[in-house]
Amino acid sequence: MIWGVLAFELWSFDVASGQHEVLVKAQPNGDDPHPQRRNAMGVVASPDGKSLYYATKAGTTWSSGALPHWTIARFDLATRTQHADLTIPGGGMRPVLSHDGRLLAYVTREHERTVLRLHDLKTGTDRKLHGPLDPDGQSGGYYVDLMPRMAFAPDDKAIYVGLDGGLKRLDVTSGAIADIPFEAHVRHEMPLPLRRQYRVNTGPVHVRVIQTPRLSPDGRQVVFGAVGRIYVAANRKGAKPRRLNVPGSAWQPSWSDDGRFITYVTWTAKEGGHVWIAAADGKTLPRRITTQTAFYSEPLFLAGGRDVVAFSASQRDRLYRTAESLGPLPSTLVRVPVDGGEATRLGEVGAAMDLRRDPDPERVRYYSDGWISSRPVVGQGGARHLAKLVARPDSQYFDAPAPLKNAQLSADGRTALVRLASQLYLVPVPPAQNGAAPTVNVSDPASKARRITAIGADYMDWAPDMRSLLWSVGATVRQLPVDAARSGGPAVIEQRAGGHVLDVVLPRDVPRGRLLLRGARIVTMKAEEVIDNADLLIENNRIAALGPCGTLKIPAGTQVRDVTGKFIIPGFIDAHAHWFETRRRILDIGHWDFAANLAYGVTAGLDVQTFDPDVFGYADMIDAGLMPGLRAFSTGEGVFRNSPMDSREDAIATLRRYSDYYKTPNIKQYMVGDRAQRRHLIEGAQALGLMPTTEGASDYRLDVTQMLDGYAGNEHSLPIAPLHDDMVQMLVRSRLSTVPTILVLYGAPSAMGAMAAGHQQDFDGKLGRFVPEFAFAAKRDSVTWNRAEGQGFALFARQASDIGKAGGLLGVGAHGVVQGLSFHWELEAMASGGASPLQILHAGTIGSAEVIGRALDLGSIEPGKLADLLVLDDDPTTDIRNTRSLSLVMQNGRLYDAATLDEVWPRSRKREAQWFEEMSQHDVALAVRTAADFDEKQGNAASFEY
Repeated sequence: MIWGVLAFELWSFDVASGQHEVLVKAQPNGDDPHPQRRNAMGVVASPDGKSLYYATKAGTTWSSGALPHWTIARFDLATRTQHADLTIPGGGMRPVLSHDGRLLAYVTREHERTVLRLHDLKTGTDRKLHGPLDPDGQSGGYYVDLMPRMAFAPDDKAIYVGLDGGLKRLDVTSGAIADIPFEAHVRHEMPLPLRRQYRVNTGPVHVRVIQTPRLSPDGRQVVFGAVGRIYVAANRKGAKPRRLNVPGSAWQPSWSDDGRFITYVTWTAKEGGHVWIAAADGKTLPRRITTQTAFYSEPLFLAGGRDVVAFSASQRDRLYRTAESLGPLPSTLVRVPVDGGEATRLGEVGAAMDLRRDPDPERVRYYSDGWISSRPVVGQGGARHLAKLVARPDSQYFDAPAPLKNAQLSADGRTALVRLASQLYLVPVPPAQNGAAPTVNVSDPASKARRITAIGADYMDWAPDMRSLLWSVGATVRQLPVDAARSGGPAVIEQRAGGHVLDVVLPRDVPRGRLLLRGARIVTMKAEEVIDNADLLIENNRIAALGPCGTLKIPAGTQVRDVTGKFIIPGFIDAHAHWFETRRRILDIGHWDFAANLAYGVTAGLDVQTFDPDVFGYADMIDAGLMPGLRAFSTGEGVFRNSPMDSREDAIATLRRYSDYYKTPNIKQYMVGDRAQRRHLIEGAQALGLMPTTEGASDYRLDVTQMLDGYAGNEHSLPIAPLHDDMVQMLVRSRLSTVPTILVLYGAPSAMGAMAAGHQQDFDGKLGRFVPEFAFAAKRDSVTWNRAEGQGFALFARQASDIGKAGGLLGVGAHGVVQGLSFHWELEAMASGGASPLQILHAGTIGSAEVIGRALDLGSIEPGKLADLLVLDDDPTTDIRNTRSLSLVMQNGRLYDAATLDEVWPRSRKREAQWFEEMSQHDVALAVRTAADFDEKQGNAASFEY
C-alpha cells in the first residue's frame, strides 16, 4: 500500500541484494489523478517463473461506483507488460495457481454473493467450485487483501480455504468441503481499561477558547474575541476581561497604532457582515465604516490610522458553502477609510489569512495557498511572493506538501512563525535565489524548523514590536521574546513563556420551575424498566422523581402537563456526530446544525473530529443559552500523524491541550504514526484521565491492534463481517465500543441509499425548517439504491446486534449525514440486522451515553439525572420507526415543540426563523449548484472529517 496515493503497487525484490523494482506503478505517469491510478494485489507466480497473476483495478482504495472493480491480470516478466487474463461479469480477486500451472482458482461475485471459481488455463473452461464464501472486501479498505489466502494441496486435488471462521478442504473435482480441525490457544493481557465516565459540567460557563488575541502597541493590553463578543484585558495574570459594548456578533479585533481604537468585523447569516471601529476605552459609540454588506475578515489598521484593510468575500458563497474545514473563502483585499465610505478593491488574494503589516507602510502581507505574499495598498501593483511555507498533510492519505494552518514572517523576512498540527515553529527563511522566492517544507529536517511549544497553540501573532511572540491555547495567552525561543526544547521554551488565563465567565442556562408530565408510558432505559401511566417530575434541569401516577409527592406550584397515551424515552445521544456545516473562525451564532439535531430528538452528541477548536465556542454558547442546540461534546481537532507523539512525555504534553485547556476528556486518535506512537498516546491518556477513541479507517489489522492496545473506542464498523466468537469476546471483555455508523459503512454499501430512496417523504416539511435544502439536495436526488440481496449493510447491522447481545458496548452514531434526521435512519438501519426496538433504543440512549463517557448524567430517566427526554405519539418499543412520531423534546429541562422548536416550558417563546426558510426556488437552485461545486473540490482535497 502506497499511502500517499491510496493504491497498491507490485514490487519485485532481489533475494541476494535486496534491490527492488516496481513492476506495477500506482501512478505510471507520475501524477495520475485518483480515477486513473493502478492497483495490483494478491500476486502469485506461475510455476515456470515466467508470469505473475494478480487482481488489478483502476482508482484508489476509496474509489466508489458499481462493482465489479477488480479483474485478474497476468504480468509477463520477460516483456514487463501487463495483460488482461480474465474479464468476467463479477470481477476477479485473489488468484491462486495449481502446482502444475494449469488451474487458476479465483474469487468473484455472483448475484451479490462471493464465490470461488476454477479456470483451466489450457482449455479455457471455467466453472463454479463453491459458494457462497465469506463476503469479499471490495467495499472496505482491503489492506490485507480482498479475501483470505488460499492454496492448492500438494497434489492439486483440493484447495485449502478459510471459511466461516475455520479452515476447510475443498475437493476440486466434486466440490465437497470438509473441516480441518485445529485449536489455537491464545492469551493476551489487555492493558488497564480507558473506559471512563465523567460528569456533565455545571455552574458558570468559563469560555474555553478565546480567539485572535492581539497585543496593544504598548504591550500593556490584549484585545480578543470570544463567543461573538470583544473583550479587552490587561496583559498580566489575574486581569479580568472587560467586554466592549459593541452591537451584533463581533469578531477578530485589532488595534490602531496609538492604542485608542479597535477595528473588528461583525457577521450574521441573516444580515451579513461589516467592518467597524470602536474606542478601546468604550466611552464612545462604535462606528460602522463599510457601506456594502459582505463577509469581511481580519481587519487591520494601516500606518497612520486613516484606513483599514480587510479581506472581503461573498456573503452568498459563505452561506452556500457546505463546510469550512478546508480553510478561508476566496477573498478580495479591500481598503476602507476610517471615516467610512466605499471600499477600494486592491486585488484577489485567494483563500487568504494572516493579514499583517509589511515593513513598507504602503504594503501588507498575507498567507494564501502556501505563499506568504506582499501586496501594495496604494496605487497599482500585484502581489509579490516572499516565501512558500508548506508541510506534509496531517493525513497519510496524502503526501504532496500542503499549506500550513498559519504562517507569518518576521519584519526582516528571515524567520517565519508557523502553526502546524496546533504546534508553533520558528522556521529560518532562506533568501530569494535569482529573484525566485524560497520554498520551505517545514516537515523536512533540512528546514531546521524549531518547535517552540509542547502543549500547542490555537492562535499566534508577532507582537507589535516584532521582537516577541504572542499566542493562545484555550483561554490562556502566552508571550515570549524571540531570542528566548532560540534555545532549549519545546517544553522549556513554553515554560519560559508562562501564560495567564483570560477568563470570560457566562452564566449557565438553567431553567427554573417544576413540571409534572403525567400519564405517559415511560421507557426509562434503567435495565428493562417500563412504567405505565407514570408521573415524571422535573425540577429546574434535573429529573426529580418518577413513579406510577399518584405515587409522587408533588410540591405546590408545580405545573402539570397531561401526556396520557404518549411514550417517554431518554433523549437520543449521537455517539459519532459531525457538525460538518458549522462556520469556522467567525462563528455563526445559532447555526442550524445544532438546532436541527435537537428538533429530531438528539439532545446530546459527540463530534469525533473537528479539525479546529471552534466547536468549543459553539458548545459554550449553547451552555450559556446564547443559541439553541443539543449538548455539544467534542474531541476537538483529531490527533494526527503530525502531532508530536515520539514519547510518553510528548503524548502527555499534546493531550494536555485537551484536558487542561479545552476541558474535554474525549480524544480522537486519527491514525497517529506507528504502533509505538499510538501506544504513547494511550500512556498519555492514562496519565491525564482521558478516554481516546480511534479512527477505524476500514483497516482491520489497524483496528485489531488498537483494540489490543486498549483504546476505548473504534469509530465506524470493522470492515469484515461476519465476526466470530474470538473477536466478539474481545470486544465484550475490553468494553471497546461499537458504533457502526451504518449510513457511512466500512465493508459493504452503506444504508444511505436505501434510507434516502425509501423515505423521500422525510425530505419534506419539517426538515426544511431546520436544514437548508442545498445541504441535503444531493443526498435526496442522487441516491444509490441496491436490491435487497445487495444491501450488505444488514449483515453489519446483525453483527453489531450480536455484539450488543453478547454484552458488548453498543452505541449509535449518524455521522452528520443529514443533521438530526439521519439519526432516525441509523436506528432503522440497525433494525435491518434483526435487533429488537428495545435493543436499538438502548444503544441510542444509555449505550451511547456510556460510549461518550456521560452515563452518570445522561442516557436514562432516573432521579438526579439531567432532564433530556422525548415525548412520542407512538410506541417505539413495537416499531423503531415510531421514533419519528416525536411530539415534544426536553433538553436541559426546557420543553420544546418538536415540529417547530418553539419553547413551551418554562417560557413560551417562538423559535427565531433561520435565514434559509424563505429562500426562493431560484436561490435554492443557485445554492445547490454552489454547494455541489464546493463538494467536488473538497472531494479532491487533503481533508477527511471521519
